Amino acid sequence: MEYKGYIARIEYDDDFKCLCGSVVNSGPYSIVTFVANDVEGLEREFAISIDEYLAACAEADHTPRKPESIEMPLSEPVCLQLGESLHKRIWQAARDSDQSLDCWVAQALERSLAAETSTLEA
Repeated sequence: MEYKGYIARIEYDDDFKCLCGSVVNSGPYSIVTFVANDVEGLEREFAISIDEYLAACAEADHTPRKPESIEMPLSEPVCLQLGESLHKRIWQAARDSDQSLDCWVAQALERSLAAETSTLEA
């Protein structure tokens, strides 16, 4: 989730049964945290929290911490909710081409991105 250049990481708190967010590109610690019960509420609370942070900095004549560019951790696993039917079809296609499921999906994504890039360049 991104707002005004700030990026938030969202987690689910099982104890409180709510979504929790924190800014991950504001230096060594988060400038704001926020909670909500649904995605729309989380987006709203994120925007409110950033706007209030920036307003408080302006009021105190304090320079706000600027969003930093962050590198995506390439070792972080990607989890996909595919649905049973699509999952079976992908698994079968991978098996038929003698590839692991991970390799087949990676190649399919590469082909899709290449097609999208060529469409944008045309």
